[in-house]
Amino acid sequence: MKHVHPNETKREIGMKITDIKSAVIGEQIVLRVCTDKGIDGFSEMEKKDYIIPLIPFFADVIKDCDPTNVASVVRRMRRLGGFKPWGKIMSAIEMAVWDIAGKEAGLPVYKLLGGKVRDKVRIYNGGVVNPNPPHPIADTPEKVGENILALSEMPEGLTIVKMGIGFHGHFHEKNFDLTDYTYNAYPDPNDKLTPFKIGGLLTEKGLDLYVDYISKVKSVIKDRVGLALDCGPGMTAIDALRLAKAVEPLNVLWLEDTIAGDFTPYTLAHIYRDITMQTTTPIHTGEQLYLRENCRELIETRAINVIGPDPADVGGIAELKWIAEYADLHGIMMAPHGGGDGIFGMAALTHVCSTMPDNYIAYEFPPGRPSWYYDIVEGLPDQFLRDGHVQVWDKPGLGVEFNINKASKYLDPEDRNFFLK
Repeated sequence: MKHVHPNETKREIGMKITDIKSAVIGEQIVLRVCTDKGIDGFSEMEKKDYIIPLIPFFADVIKDCDPTNVASVVRRMRRLGGFKPWGKIMSAIEMAVWDIAGKEAGLPVYKLLGGKVRDKVRIYNGGVVNPNPPHPIADTPEKVGENILALSEMPEGLTIVKMGIGFHGHFHEKNFDLTDYTYNAYPDPNDKLTPFKIGGLLTEKGLDLYVDYISKVKSVIKDRVGLALDCGPGMTAIDALRLAKAVEPLNVLWLEDTIAGDFTPYTLAHIYRDITMQTTTPIHTGEQLYLRENCRELIETRAINVIGPDPADVGGIAELKWIAEYADLHGIMMAPHGGGDGIFGMAALTHVCSTMPDNYIAYEFPPGRPSWYYDIVEGLPDQFLRDGHVQVWDKPGLGVEFNINKASKYLDPEDRNFFLK
């Protein structure tokens, strides 16, 4: 006969995941994790054609799991993920499950992650756009610098701006022939993603253009805005080092993804370390990485100065927090990627970054795309982004919800049942 302690109550059966639904709203894929208690969790991903067909696979894997046992749900999925798209779907599910766990507990997600150490979280520009820039067409580096200063003077008051160069940028030079830019430059009109290849060793003219352009931008913004540079991937190791050495006097915040980065499912930590050990310019990478295991070599060999995984690719926000703490033990700073993660991703980043150690710098701000996205969600505080920081808010879960009546108007016909219980 079973003896029951007089204070012991009947254990309540936890909720169960019943389904995962997806829909396209605006420029994002929205994920909805459904439960038998009617408490749903939401997250977002960039709209890519390869994502939606794979979601049912993960739905089958975690069906009937208790979403409040987040670690258990993640444990089922993590070995099935990998470099995009698998890791992106797993990561989005993880964030949606945290949303459910917070709602069920009546607590904001940051409390479930151990509690916040800061009330506001610094961001860098990402998708923050000035609707009325001084120069709608910034065809000189000086005009680019003036546009960057204008971002700092908006009510949002950005204190850090990342500027694309090389793979992520062009220099607006009149009559500049890109085949003079690197020795291997050539057009590839059949490649919609990168229609012009600029990889290979930089020419002298190409390197001089990099340095001159960055110098002219810095001459305008001076020390009023921190300037980070998104460089690649695809530079050669020697060019990355030559560039890093050349911009040392300019005190840029970091050079990002010079060697590997998005579109590359590897880190090349040994090459990054060779560069990092020979320059005082901080070196950054990490947006493409999936799971802590693939960050380990970068961190333990101190191959970089700043690591920046994206919670929508690395395995979610708990994984991101673990990496931040491990990086802190090795003297490496944290500046997470996140420009394509949408409003729900912004909420997730705000929660987790509020709990990170002092190695935290800023996260890349993901906007609502298009701008009407802000009209179809509820829960964000008024003026939540001010003076370069997002104020941490206290609503349960991620603290953002769709206004179903408004959001339903933007569903494609095939997604019309997305919000139905």
